Amino acid sequence: MKKSKKHTVTNIILFGVLMIGAVAAMFPFYWMVSSAFKPSNAIAKYPPDLIPKNVTLEHFKYVFRTMNVPRAFINSVIVSVITVALNAWLSGMVAYALTKLRFPGQRLLRGVVMAFMMVPFQLMIVPLFLLVTKMNLLGTYTAMILPSAVSSFSIFLLCSSMVSLPDDYIEAALIDGSGHMRIYHKIIVPMVKPSFATVILTNFFWSWNNYLWPMMVTVQKDHMATMQVAIDRYRTLNDMKWGATMAACTLTALPIVIVYLVLQRQFVESVASSGIKG
Repeated sequence: MKKSKKHTVTNIILFGVLMIGAVAAMFPFYWMVSSAFKPSNAIAKYPPDLIPKNVTLEHFKYVFRTMNVPRAFINSVIVSVITVALNAWLSGMVAYALTKLRFPGQRLLRGVVMAFMMVPFQLMIVPLFLLVTKMNLLGTYTAMILPSAVSSFSIFLLCSSMVSLPDDYIEAALIDGSGHMRIYHKIIVPMVKPSFATVILTNFFWSWNNYLWPMMVTVQKDHMATMQVAIDRYRTLNDMKWGATMAACTLTALPIVIVYLVLQRQFVESVASSGIKG
């Protein structure tokens, strides 16, 4: 009985701590959305209104009048969708080769790929920028997409799922005359769908929220700016329009929320099966 009571008290305390953490994490997002729907004079009001008393769409209308939202949104969609598709496909094939094919130096190559996870992207920005400049790709979708077409994290995540798959499936398919490309697409990919969902989700988040690299390669071409870059340039021109800035940020966050709601089940399954800890 004492053990049961102690266990219940522990669960209540743990639940309370988690609730406090969840509220602390979600409050900035809630404040951004609520500020987007408040009149300008209510945003800086003290004490603040946690729930908007007079809901208005004036900030959203102002943003669409003064900022090229459709163009920036389309740019972000194009860059994010192509980046995610390439990353999932290429990283998946690399992971398949590193876990299921046998060739000299396989383990060494896998270690090198995993070691690149420790290299921050900022260290590669200067050589990447020089390379893109020499290839005359500045201000193009290609410049924004190629550096993220494959990633060590995606390879690592997919390797951790593929390595546990029995080789019997592959051997049986090879005996039946299937090639490795067919085996990869028809057998391996369906068996590790949750991991691919996680790769798609994390890379979409990263690509959609990426600011530094798109800002560098579109510095002289505003029409190629993604939403993150466009918001920063818009904020610079409208420094005191906090309501409009919050409205633009809300529009930018909406696709991320939608994608997460669609893929959350697969994401949770992947994290649970692979043993990844946050």
